[in-house]
Amino acid sequence: MKLMHIKSKEKSGKRRWYIRYRWQLLAFLIPIVVAATAFICQGVWPFGSRGISIIDSYHQYVPFFSELQYKWRHLDSMAYTWHGGLGTNFISIYAYYLASPLNLLLILMPRNLIMETFAIIYLLKIGLCGLTFYTYLSRRLGKGGLTAVVFSVTYALSGYVIGYGWNIMWLDCIALLPIILMGLEKLVHQRDGLTYGLALALCIYCNYYISIMICIFLCLYFAVQLILMKRKTIRKIGAAVGRFTGYSLLSGAFGAVMLLPAFCTLLSTKSAESEFPTAVTFYTETAELFGQHLAAVAPTSLTGDPNLYCGLFILLLIPLYWMNKKIDLKEKIIYSLLAAFMLFSLNMNILAYIWQGFHFPNGLPGRFSFIYIFLLIRMGYEGFIKRSGWPKYFWFLSAVPACVLLGWSVFHQVENISDIVFWINIALTGIYIVLIGMAALRWKGRRSATIALVSLFLVEICGNSVYGLCANGTVDRKGYYSDQDAVEELKGRVAAQDDSFYRMEVEERRGRDDVTWHNLPGMSLFSSTVNAGTDNLMRRLGFYAVTNKYSYEGATPETDAILNIKYLLSNKKQETIRTFEWEDSADGKNLYKNDMALGQGFMVSEDILNWDYEQTNPFNVLNSFNQAATGSSQLLYQSFGIGVPEAEGCSVEQDTWADFSYSHGEEGGTLTWTYTAQSDEEVYIYFKATRCERLRVETPEGSASYTDEDGHIVEIGNLSAGDTVTLTFELDDAYESGTIKLIGGRHDIHAFYGMVDALRQSTWRVDEYTSTMLSGTVQAAQDGILFTSVPYEEGWTVYVDGKEVEAEAIGGGLIGIPLEQGEHIVKMVYKAPGYFPGICITLGAALIFGLILWRRGMGKNYKILQKCKI
Repeated sequence: MKLMHIKSKEKSGKRRWYIRYRWQLLAFLIPIVVAATAFICQGVWPFGSRGISIIDSYHQYVPFFSELQYKWRHLDSMAYTWHGGLGTNFISIYAYYLASPLNLLLILMPRNLIMETFAIIYLLKIGLCGLTFYTYLSRRLGKGGLTAVVFSVTYALSGYVIGYGWNIMWLDCIALLPIILMGLEKLVHQRDGLTYGLALALCIYCNYYISIMICIFLCLYFAVQLILMKRKTIRKIGAAVGRFTGYSLLSGAFGAVMLLPAFCTLLSTKSAESEFPTAVTFYTETAELFGQHLAAVAPTSLTGDPNLYCGLFILLLIPLYWMNKKIDLKEKIIYSLLAAFMLFSLNMNILAYIWQGFHFPNGLPGRFSFIYIFLLIRMGYEGFIKRSGWPKYFWFLSAVPACVLLGWSVFHQVENISDIVFWINIALTGIYIVLIGMAALRWKGRRSATIALVSLFLVEICGNSVYGLCANGTVDRKGYYSDQDAVEELKGRVAAQDDSFYRMEVEERRGRDDVTWHNLPGMSLFSSTVNAGTDNLMRRLGFYAVTNKYSYEGATPETDAILNIKYLLSNKKQETIRTFEWEDSADGKNLYKNDMALGQGFMVSEDILNWDYEQTNPFNVLNSFNQAATGSSQLLYQSFGIGVPEAEGCSVEQDTWADFSYSHGEEGGTLTWTYTAQSDEEVYIYFKATRCERLRVETPEGSASYTDEDGHIVEIGNLSAGDTVTLTFELDDAYESGTIKLIGGRHDIHAFYGMVDALRQSTWRVDEYTSTMLSGTVQAAQDGILFTSVPYEEGWTVYVDGKEVEAEAIGGGLIGIPLEQGEHIVKMVYKAPGYFPGICITLGAALIFGLILWRRGMGKNYKILQKCKI
C-alpha cells in the first residue's frame, strides 16, 4: 500500500510539472510544429529528398558544420585549418558561424546527416525564441497564459526569423534578446543585473556580429528605462549607470575569446575597407517599407526590403496601444519613438551602416529589424492585455493605419503587394475589426470574441510562416551527399600512399565550399573572414574571386604548380586534365595526379618582391611571375583579342582591344564572339562580364556554361588550325547596360615546363606538419626567397634554423621567407592572434560571474538560516 501511495504521488508530481510549465512548452513547441509542417509539405528529409539549407547555408554553413565535426572528432586544433582557402584562421570562422552551444549535436550525429542536423538546430532555435519571449512577457508584463503564448509564437515566426532563418548562427542572439532586455529592466528597476550580464555574455559568445546591433540598442533601451524609472534620484541613476556599465563590460570580457581573434582577422578582410558614408540616402520608398508589415508578403531571403512582418493584428493593436487609458502616456511616447527610430534606421544608409557594425553588408538588408519587431510585439501585447482601457466607441480607428497602408500600397503599385495579397489583408482587417469591436464592448460574448481574436491571430501567424518557409524553397539533399562516400574512399587511398603535404581540389563545383565540406586541403573558400590580400591575388591570377570568396574556377597549369594542387577530383574520366593524369576512380568519381605540383614551397629570385601582380590581365600576371621568380624572358602566354562580337537585341562598342560596353535594347539580348585558330595551339580565355546571366562556350570538344559575372580564366584546350570557338554572353534583362572584358591567351607549354624545371631545383621538403605547423628542409642554391602557398596573415611565426625571421608578403597574399644560400630547416608555427589574451580575459570574467553567483547563493542561505533561528 505504501509503495502504491509513493507511485501515486510520483504520477501526481509529473502531472503537476506538465501543468505548471504547459504555457512554456506550448511557446516552445508551436513554432517547431509549424516550421516542421512547412518542411514536411516540401518533402524535407525524412519525408522526402529535400533539405532546408538554402543560399549561404548551402555554400558555407553546412560545409563549416562538416569541418567543425571533423575537428571535434579528430581532436584537431581549432586555431587553423588547411581545408579551404589554402589555409585559413578557423577560430574566426568558429566565432562568426559556429559558436552556438547547440552545435554540440554534431558530435552525436553521423556525417551523412549534417544537413539534417542543421535543420534540427534551426527548429530548436525558433522554439527557444518562442520560449524566451514568453518568459519576457510573463515576467516583465506580469501576465502569461495562452495569449502570451500566441504573441511569443509571433516573435518566433516573425518575418525576420522566417526570411533569414537559414542564417542559424544569428538565431541564438534573437532568442537571447528577450532575456537580455528582461535582465536590463531588472537591472534598472530592481537593482539586479545578473540576468542581464549572463544573457549578454552568452549572446556575445554565440555571435559577436548580431551582438553589435544588440549592444547598440541596449544603450538606447537603458536610457529609456532610466526615463521610465520611478522615484528617480541622482544616486539611483548613478547606481544604475554603474551596474549597466559594469555588467556590460563583464559580458564583453566573457566574449573576449571570440571577440579578439575575430577582430584581428576582420582587420585583414574586405570588411575592414568599408568607409563611412558621406551622403544621406534612403533604400526604398515608404510605401514599400510599410508594405513589409502585411500578411502573405513573401519574406526577403537575400535581396529586397527588410523583413518587418509580425502579424497584421499587431498593426491594429498599435493604435489601441496609443489610445489605451491604462498605459502611461510617457511610456507610450517613449516606446513609440524608439520603434519609429528603429524603422527610420532600417531605411537610412548612415544609421544602417552604424547599426550593422560600421559596415555595409552584401545582401540581407535590415539585419537588425528583429529589434523593431520585438518592440512592436511588446507594445501590441501590452495594449491587448490591458484591453479594459480600450476606448468604448472609437476602437474602429485601429483599422485606419492598416487601411491607409493598403490603399497607399495600391496607389503606389508596390511590386510585392499583388491583388491576392491586398484582398487577404482586406479580409483579415475586416474580421479583426469586427472581433476587436466585440471584445471591446461589455457584453456576455466578450470572452468568446477575445478567444476568437487570439485564435485568428495564431492562424494568421502560422499560415504566413508556412507560406514564407515554402517561398524560401529547399535544396536537393541527395545531390549534396551524392559523392561523399566516393570522395572519402579516394581521399583515404591517397593518404595511404602519400604522406607529403599536398593540396586536393575538385574540378566541378557544386557549392562554394566543396573542399571544406569534404575536408580536403584545397584552395577554394567562401567566408566573411576571407583574407583580403589572398583574395585579391587569386583574382589577379585568373581565379573566380569576389569580396569574400575565391574558388578553383580559373585554374591553369601554372597556378596548379605554384599552389601545390597535386590531386584533383572530377566527374570526368579521361587521360589528362591540364597537367593532371588519371590515377584512380571510385563510384563515378575520378582521381587525377599532378606531377608538376611544386610542393608547399620553392626558392625564387628576390625579384619576386617586385612581381607586377596588380595587372588586370591574368596572363600578364603569370608572365610577370615567371620572369620575377626565375629570371626567364619566355612568355607563358601570348595575349590576343578575340575581335568584334555579333550583337543581337543590343548595341555594342569596343572601348579597347579587350574591353567592350553594351546597351541593352530588347529582351533576350546576346553578344557572340567567334574565334578561329590559325594554327595548332593551346588556348585559354579570360572573361569578366558585368550584368550577364551566362556565358556559353562551344568548342570542338563540347560546350560549357559559366554564370560568374566577376569572371575567371576558362580552359579552351588544344585547337587545331581551323577549329572554331564560340563565346555567347546572355545579357541580364534587369539591366540596360554593362561591360565585358575578354582576353585570349595562347599557352606555351614548353615555357611552362621550363619554369617548373627551374623552380623545382630548390623545393621545401615538408616532413612534419599539423593544422598549425609546417617543418622541413630546403637547399637554397643561392640567396633568394622561399615562396610558399601559405596565405600571408597575422599569426604565423617563421623560424629558420631555429631563429625567428620576418616573413615577406608575396603578391600581397602569400608568405615568402628570405633565405641565404645553403641548407636550412624552415619551420612555420601558427597561433591565432588574440586567442591567448582572449581566453585569459574570458576565464577571468567567468570567475567573476562565478563569485557573484556564489555570493548570491551564500546570501540566500544566510537568509534561510536567519528565518530558521526565528
